[in-house]
Amino acid sequence: MYELILTPNAERELQRLNAKLQNKIVNKLRWLCANCDVCSHKALQGRFKGKYRLKSGNYRIIYTFNRQTQQITVSQIENRSSVYK
Repeated sequence: MYELILTPNAERELQRLNAKLQNKIVNKLRWLCANCDVCSHKALQGRFKGKYRLKSGNYRIIYTFNRQTQQITVSQIENRSSVYK
C-alpha cells in the first residue's frame, strides 16, 4: 500500500468540493494507493510532463508516484474543463 501525500494546493481544492464529490475522489485515491503497482498510469505531456492523471467523474487528479519510497503525491484536483489550462 502506497502512502498518499496531498500538496497544500490539492488539499485546498479537495476541501472546496461538496461532500459527495470529496468522498468519490477520496475513494478513488484509496484505490490508487492499493493498486498503484498493477494499474496503468496515464502519463501527461507538455507542462505536466513527469506527472500522471486519474479520472474521477468530471474531475482530474494530477499526481506523481515513487515506487522506491512507495509514495503518491497529488498536486492538483480540478474539474476537467480547467485543470489543463
